[in-house]
Amino acid sequence: MSDVLGKPVRHQQISYEDHKAGFLGFGMSDAVAKGMADMYAAKNAGIDKVETRTSENTTVTGFR
Repeated sequence: MSDVLGKPVRHQQISYEDHKAGFLGFGMSDAVAKGMADMYAAKNAGIDKVETRTSENTTVTGFR
């Protein structure tokens, strides 16, 4: 459990099917809800980890 702004926050991992059901409950179409759940699954599987960050491929930005 974490503490955010003085309030406890609990994290609980749920299945992709439960994610999809939640999206459907918010009024998303079946296709969009499935797409969102599929995207979460792909991200969890490492789709964004294409290249390991190194000092050679990481640059400083001006963003504060």
